[in-house]
Amino acid sequence: VGALEGDEQLTPLGHHLAKLPVDVLIGKMLLYGAIFGCLSPILSISAFLSYKSPFVYPKDEKQNVERAKLALLADKIDGSNDSNYNDRLSDHLLMMVAYKKWEKILSERGFKAAQQFCATYFLSSSVMHMIRDMRTQFGTLLADIGLISIPKSYQVGRMKKENLDSWLSEKSQPFNMYSHHSSLVKAILCAGLYPNVAATELGITAATLNGLKQSSRPGKKDHPIWYDGRREVHIHPSSVNCNMKAFPHPFLVFLEKVETNKVFLRDTTIISPFSILLFGGEINIQHQTGLLTIDGWLKLKASAQYAVLFKELRSTLHALLKELIRKPENATLVDNEVVKSMIQLLLDEDKPQT
Repeated sequence: VGALEGDEQLTPLGHHLAKLPVDVLIGKMLLYGAIFGCLSPILSISAFLSYKSPFVYPKDEKQNVERAKLALLADKIDGSNDSNYNDRLSDHLLMMVAYKKWEKILSERGFKAAQQFCATYFLSSSVMHMIRDMRTQFGTLLADIGLISIPKSYQVGRMKKENLDSWLSEKSQPFNMYSHHSSLVKAILCAGLYPNVAATELGITAATLNGLKQSSRPGKKDHPIWYDGRREVHIHPSSVNCNMKAFPHPFLVFLEKVETNKVFLRDTTIISPFSILLFGGEINIQHQTGLLTIDGWLKLKASAQYAVLFKELRSTLHALLKELIRKPENATLVDNEVVKSMIQLLLDEDKPQT
């Protein structure tokens, strides 16, 4: 996950992760969520991944649950009805949207209305309340290491958790400046979950693909076949991506593998090439073919200049994390010019091509 140097010394990232008493994948997401200005969505997603999915599956209701998931995703992150198709390609964004809508109903209309919301969308009310508690715990951990600064008025009193959770959700906070941009949230998911990555044929080097195809069984012709670099894998039936026939990018990140008669990927999010270039593994340039490879098996069609650019950006991010060790009070990095450049690259990549 990038926490150790070759000589087993802690990297700047590893130094910060060592101070967070959470799983390293979760710690990485929380750290980058704060730095890249999309903390609130990442707090929700991290809480769900640390605890469990909020969805309940009553007997014989599986299809209704899947319909409810898609209905929840029909609104954009900012609450408008102008849904972006790409926002739907993520189990993690689904969890975040579920929490955001539940919390809004709870604060505006009260406990009973929130319970009714849970019943309508097959959500566990007790899980949602636990997620709120965990969000405030994670926020407090980030404050403890100096990444955010919680006002004293939110640190005492009976309503502490509810008020603190609302404060952590405020769009006006620097750490939430980009929280309504799903492309950025997905990039941070890539930062946390990599190397838990899979790709279709379009995203795999020819040499790797030849070896994989020899060991694979013929798949459904109307669905892309996914590989994890060693074998064929399948999106779990509970995922919103399970029945999709086409994807905008040939890469996804996942939480875990579950092996039964096949290897299934649980909790998946389709991610963009720039997300992998910024937060993935080692970049190599194949000058003859005009391709970039990541960790020797993932491939991207991009110029050598892009490889140089993203290597430079990674190096600068490394230096910024190093500076944070010295001065954690300078943690509001969303105004840093290099961080802004990274954010703009990710946002521009997500814009429809004209």
